[in-house]
Order: sequence, then structure tokens, then C-alpha cells
Amino acid sequence: MSNHQALVEALLMKSILGQELVDTKFHVFSGRSAHLRKVIRLQDLSANDIVLTARSVFFAELLSRTGSPDATFVDFDGGSEFADGIALDDYGYTSDSDLEDEEEEKASQTPPSDVSSVLKGNISESDDDDDDDLLVVADTRSESDALTSPPQAETPIAPTPIQHKPQAVNYRNILVRDTAFRTLKALLLYLYTDKISFFPLKSQGLPETDVETPNRSTSWPCSPKSMYRLASKVGLDSLRDQAFHAIRSSLDAKNILQELSSSFTSRYPAILQINVEVLLQHIASVPVIQNIPALLRRIIDSQLPHGADIMISLYQKFLLQHHPTALALANAPIPLANAPIPLANAPIEPQETTMASGLKKKGKKDKKRYLV
Repeated sequence: MSNHQALVEALLMKSILGQELVDTKFHVFSGRSAHLRKVIRLQDLSANDIVLTARSVFFAELLSRTGSPDATFVDFDGGSEFADGIALDDYGYTSDSDLEDEEEEKASQTPPSDVSSVLKGNISESDDDDDDDLLVVADTRSESDALTSPPQAETPIAPTPIQHKPQAVNYRNILVRDTAFRTLKALLLYLYTDKISFFPLKSQGLPETDVETPNRSTSWPCSPKSMYRLASKVGLDSLRDQAFHAIRSSLDAKNILQELSSSFTSRYPAILQINVEVLLQHIASVPVIQNIPALLRRIIDSQLPHGADIMISLYQKFLLQHHPTALALANAPIPLANAPIPLANAPIEPQETTMASGLKKKGKKDKKRYLV
């Protein structure tokens, strides 16, 4: 990658974060509280409408103001009504890997983070630390009037909110109710650069490191499952396929049963099929042999809504692999019982005509016998 290209991509990433060229601002949840059973921490992502409409029919329809193509993307007044989050059940994807799970200790530190996000328009761990230092200076300033530092301390604080206020009337606010901040951020970057990177699946038990493009300044990785779901929704087939291949390459003997039994797999037939194929490939492996009885018990106990689909697909693929001829014969169309079998090139009317002419030749006696 040339230095020029890296600079262009860095500028585009700043644009997505709202520092310039902002037409639309998406408000997206980034955290999940198991204790409150809510998705929390509403954060902002910004984009340019020209990029959005050129790359996606979904976004073109969304931004046309003729009505949202999806009820989970709704106009938002930018107020604080969703500051406390929404119920996890209303989010639509409770197992979203791109939501950051919040601990009680981290949740207690949320107010300072919210303050810093208002001041700086951007949330990150380093920004939070800087803002905390600034707030301490502002508090101690009144105790030491003789110090010469107060004028310098006011400089970085005062202009920040002023820079953001004029932009409030220039962009459209959209609340996204069922997509994580991390996923949508990666999708917006893909729309700008055609580049995408993925974290390993959580079931792999690997650290979230971006192996292909470790430079985080030009890469925002996300969960391939979360991206598959979002790309399917917005109609980006190429991105959906890349996420699909990332999922497929992450399946092995150790995590296949866990992935096969997930709610995500139950929603997408293509994902279910590839999971079953991988299961068959590792059917004789030690992890599968040891753990498949537990999966079968869950299916029998009706704990998996797609349990029947798993068994049907598994049986069909087993037949296809070991008994393809029998499967082909079983899937061949079967004629209905007692259904007449038409003769080739023998219409009904000519048969009746031929029969009648034959009766005339045999005489009246044969004709009566036929009629009886």
C-alpha cells in the first residue's frame, strides 16, 4: 500500500467518525448488560450520502425519505430517550458477538465516559483518560487562583462543544435498533474502501486479533456472523459472501457442535448446510464423538428450534455421500396410484375411431358382445 493510499483511507475513516463530510449520523448501541438485560451505550457513526446511495440500494431507499425499508432503521431526533438503552429482547440478536459485554465495575464508570463523549464527540479509552485529566484541572482551578495555568486549561475545553453545535441541522439522525456499533462501523468502512476484516469466532477461543491486517489505523474488524446478518439485510451480496467464507474457515472439530446449535445458525439455511457439512467431515473426531450425544439430547428435548432441520440435513448429506444412487431414486417423481398411463402418440379420439371401424367389420353380433 502506498503512503498516498494510506493517507486517503485515514481521511475516509475520519470522515466516517464525523469529523467532516457528514450527511447522515447513525446512532448505534455498542454494549450489552447481562444484569439489566439491555443493549446500552449509544454511540454515533457518520457517513456521506453519496457513498451510501451509490453502494447500496438499501441505503438509497432509506435516505430517500420515502420510508425506511427496515423497521430497525428509524429516524431519530438525537435526544436522550435511548440513553439508558433498550431491552435485549427488542434488539433482535441477543447473542451478537460485536456487542461488548459490560461488567458492573465498568458500568459504574459510564457517566464520565458519557460526559467525555459529549465534549469530544468520540468515545475511546484514550479520550476518556484525557478528559478525566481536564476535568480534574477544572475542579482544582478554583482552589488556586494565583496559578497562571487556568487560561491555558480553558483553551481545549471551551471550543469543543462550539464546533459540534452548527452541525446539528446539517445531518439526518437514524437510530439503528438491531446492529452493533462495531458491525456498522466495519460496514461503512467497507462501503468506502471495499476492505473488510474479521475477528475469529468466539467459539474458537482465540484472542480478537486481526491477523490479515494488523494495522488498526486502516482496519476495523468485526464478527463475521454479525456482518453476515447485516450484509444480508442491506443486500450487499459480495460482503455477505466474504463473511460466509470467514465463518466456514473458522469451523473445526472443536467448535462445530457449538456453532451448529447456535441461534444464528437456525436463522440462515446456507449457514446450517455448511455447518452440517463440516460436522460430517469431523464426524469421527474425538470432540464430536464425545459431545454429539449432548446435542442429540437437546434436539430430542425440543431445546433447539432447528433440531429437525439439523437431523434432516445430516441424513440427506450422509445419503448423498455414501448412497447417492439410492438418494436419487428416492427423490425421483413417483406416479400416482391408479393413474392412467397414456400411450405415446396415441390420442384418445383416434383410438375410439379405430375401435368403431373394427366393430363394423366384425358384424352386429360382435358389436353387441362388446357393448355388454
